[in-house]
Amino acid sequence: MLISPKSAPALFEDLTQNCTLPLIPEELEGTSFLRRHGHIVIGDTALRGYKHKARWTYDDRDVSRAGRALAELHVAFTDLTDLTDLTDLTEVQLPEYGDHSGQEPWDQPDWRRQLRSWTYDAAFHKTFRERRDSEDWHATWRDIGDNGLPGGLTMTEFLDARSEMPHMDNIAGTKPRGLLSRSGGQWLLPRVYAELLDRWEQLEEDLINRARICSGCGAQGPRGAWRAPTANGYITLCPTCSGATYQAYQGHLRGVLYEAVRRSTRADDFLCRLCGESRAFTWDHCHDHGYIRGPLCASCNTFEGKGVRFLDRPGSVLHLLECRSCQDQQTLPRRFHTAVIRDHLEATERHGRCRNRPHIRELEHTHGVHWLELTCHGRHWTKDVSPAEAADLVRGFVTRVLGDLG
Repeated sequence: MLISPKSAPALFEDLTQNCTLPLIPEELEGTSFLRRHGHIVIGDTALRGYKHKARWTYDDRDVSRAGRALAELHVAFTDLTDLTDLTDLTEVQLPEYGDHSGQEPWDQPDWRRQLRSWTYDAAFHKTFRERRDSEDWHATWRDIGDNGLPGGLTMTEFLDARSEMPHMDNIAGTKPRGLLSRSGGQWLLPRVYAELLDRWEQLEEDLINRARICSGCGAQGPRGAWRAPTANGYITLCPTCSGATYQAYQGHLRGVLYEAVRRSTRADDFLCRLCGESRAFTWDHCHDHGYIRGPLCASCNTFEGKGVRFLDRPGSVLHLLECRSCQDQQTLPRRFHTAVIRDHLEATERHGRCRNRPHIRELEHTHGVHWLELTCHGRHWTKDVSPAEAADLVRGFVTRVLGDLG
C-alpha cells in the first residue's frame, strides 16, 4: 500500500519504539531530497519515492523494512543517560579541516567528513559570537584542542550546537552527535553503528551514480546536473537528449501576464531559458509586475528564488529584464535592490585608508530606506540609502549591463 510522507513517520516510529539509536522519523517527510536519486535512505535501507499527480508516496513495505532493520540493530549501553558509556566501540578517524578540498564533490556521502564539518561549524559560530570585535578572531577557530574539538569547544557545546537546525544533526535518519565519545586521544563510536553508517555511505553513492545515467542515451553525467522533475517523479536527461526532446524558448510569451497562461501553457514542453540544458519545470515571472520571464528548470528557479548572488550569474539580469515593466523602467525586482546596493558600497566604502572591501549586511528596510551595517577588521559603521538613491543605483547597474552587451 502506498502511504504519504506525512503518514510514514508514524508507522516508522511504531516499529522503532524500542530501538536504542536516536532516530529522526521526520526524515521521511523531506521529499525535496528525492531529487538526488529518487530515494530516502534511512539507516542502510533505501525507500523509493513514488509520484502521481504531483504527490509523493512511499510503499509501506519499504517503511516497515527500514523500521524493522533499525529496531533489530542493538547498540548496547550500560546507562542510557550516559551515551559515552558504551560496551562495544570502534575508533573513528575524523579528517582535518580542508582534507577533502578539491578531491571530492560537495555532495559526496561521507559521514566522517560530515561529523568533522559539524565540529568546525560549531567552533566558527562560537568564536564569532565571543570574539567578533577582535581583528584576529578568524585565526584560531580551526585550532584543535586537547579534547579533539576546534576553537576551544567543549563537548557539551558541540552536542548543543545548531540544535534548531535538524539537518545539522542527521545522518541516515539518525542522530550521531550523542553517540560520539572521546578517549585516549581517539574518537569513538559504537561499532555496529559505525558499520551501519558505512553501509549507508555506500548505498547513497551507488544510488547517486545510478541517477547520473541519462535515460535517453545511457551517458553518465555530472552528479545531479541532469536531474529534472516531472509530474511522475525525477528523470535524468543529458543536454543533447533534452535538446532533442524539448523546444527552446523563443520569447513568445514576452509581455504576457503569468496569470493568463499559468494553467493553459505547459512550461515543461520547453528547455530551461537560463541553463539551456534541462527540461523546464515552471514559468518564472516577475512578482513585482506579474509578467512572464520564461521557463526555468527546478534548479535555476530555486537559485533565482533565493536571490543570493543570482545577479553574478551570466544572463541573469537579461532574464529579469524579460519582464516588460522592469525593462521599460530600467529597474529590477525590489528584492534584488539590496544586492545592487551592497555591491556598490563594497566597491566604494572604506574606513580610513584601508583597502579591503567591508562585509555588509542589511539591518532594516522600511519605507523604501535601506539601513546597512558595514564591518571591516572589527570596525563597524552604518549607511542609509534613500529610495531615490536606490533607484539611481539600480538604474545605473542595469544601464551598465546593457551597455556591456553593445
